[in-house]
Parts: sequence; C-alpha cells; structure tokens
Amino acid sequence: MKKIIIILLVLSLHYFHAATGQEIDEVVNLLPSVEGYSNWSVKDSAEIFYDDDLFLYINGGADIYLEYGFEKVVACKYRNFEAHTILIDIYKMTDPTAAYGIFSLNSSNWGKAVDLGTASILYDYYLDSWKGSYFIRFTANNNEPGMMDTLLLLAKQLDSKIEEKGKLPHLSLAFDLPDIEFETIKYIRGIIALNNVFNFGHGSISGFSEGLIGSFDGKMLFAFSYADDKKRREWFASAKGKMQMSKKFTDYTEIDEGFTVKDKSGSYLCFKPYKRFIIVVKGENWEEAQSVFINLQKNLDGI
Repeated sequence: MKKIIIILLVLSLHYFHAATGQEIDEVVNLLPSVEGYSNWSVKDSAEIFYDDDLFLYINGGADIYLEYGFEKVVACKYRNFEAHTILIDIYKMTDPTAAYGIFSLNSSNWGKAVDLGTASILYDYYLDSWKGSYFIRFTANNNEPGMMDTLLLLAKQLDSKIEEKGKLPHLSLAFDLPDIEFETIKYIRGIIALNNVFNFGHGSISGFSEGLIGSFDGKMLFAFSYADDKKRREWFASAKGKMQMSKKFTDYTEIDEGFTVKDKSGSYLCFKPYKRFIIVVKGENWEEAQSVFINLQKNLDGI
C-alpha cells in the first residue's frame, strides 16, 4: 500500500517539488488557482490518496471507485474570509468509461445540467463533473449565490486544464430507445455498484463485465453484458436457480426462454437472455415488456 503524499501549496497554487524529490503529481496541477480571488485562499494542503489508501479518505465508499477502476484522488479545501469553504476532489480513474461510471452512479434527476467538461450536473451545494478519465466534485458548505458563483468559476478554470474529452461507453448506445425517456442511466462495472442501485439478492445477477440501469416512469431497465454467449448461459442458469430460491421475490414462472418473478410489492421483474446479454425489465409483466425487449435487442445487435 502506497503512502499518502501531502503536498504543500502556496496561496497562488504555484507548485514545488515534494519532499521526496519527486515531481508534483499531475492531478495536483489541475487544481485551480485562487490568485486574483482577494477573499479566497487554500485552507489546507492538498492530499493525494493512491489505490487502496482511498479507504483512508472515504471509508465506506471506496469499494465502488476501486470496482470501476481507480488510480488516485487529490483533495483540496479553499476558504474565504467569512470562513466559507469549497472542497475540490479530483478522482483520476483508469479510463474515461470508469470516470463516466462514477459520474453516472452519483447522478440524479433533480440536478441541473451545466456546460462543463464532457458532462456536469449542478445540485444545491455541489457540482459533479466528468471529463476524460476524471470525475470531479466541487462541494460548497452553503448554497448562497456568491458561493456557487465562485464554485463555478473554479470549476471552469479546472475544466480548461483537462484536454482529454472522453466518450460514453459503447454499451450506452443500447438505451437509445423509442418511447422511453430515461430519468437516469447508470453505467456499472460490478456487483457493488449494482447493489447501490438495486439488489437482486446475493449473487443472483453476477459475472457481468459491464451493465446499464435506466429508470423511467417508475420502472427500471437493466442490460448486463458478459464476455461471450457461454458465460452468459452459465450466469443466466445461476440467476434462474437463485431467483427460484430467493426470499426477496415470489411467483417464479418460466416463460419462453426467460422467466418472471414478483417483488414484495407485487411488481413484476422479467428476465430474458439475449446473445451475450441478460435483460431485465422491472415494473411490467411479460406481455407489456415485449416492446422493450424487441427494441433493446435491436440496439444490442450493433454492440
């Protein structure tokens, strides 16, 4: 496990070499300068956490970042003369889709889209941004207009330092569906992220390499991608067995090549295998879900 590196910053954020003699980390160089901001200064030194040391910074939430593919995070807090603060966390992920995944997992439909980075959403007192391999969160200790204006200025400055744009995961094209306007779409890479959105029960859905979860009209659509058809067959058979024995769901019924169950509220979940994918529709019975299956399968054919 690597040590935490503490890097001292002067007020203008002109960076020096660390005490180890190594060059200052490139992620630290992304931090915005407060030179010219007469009321603002750096409150604390910037801290960098690598690999498993992330547990020391966000114990209880680090597993999700590591599941997507995490390299390091730099955290730095800014303060004005009124003791208000803005915390900036810059997460360097292993690739743009990992950064997008974290961004999507944290997104909700009550934020406001902002023209920054590849995608950004402004909430009451914080801003989440994705650009290239970076997921960045700016958090103010209050949402007064002046505070949020400063937060956005710092975000624009940081955004200008990241050249890499990043693209949506190829799988995301599958959810370009007629007649469905998704409220949120989550891109996941494992069980930890899945369980943060919906819990099918221990090991019921597993083994996938990536997946999409979309919410619409009180319903949910899941698409799980496997390495190949053989892997999907193995994991679909496992899912069938576990869902039959599940205490979370009832009324297991096999239909065609798929099956349905009901949750405790009486809502249907329809499971269908398709090539190297497992598709699940929650909130519609088998007949109602057919149009979703058909349209999603057409999109999956091109992925």
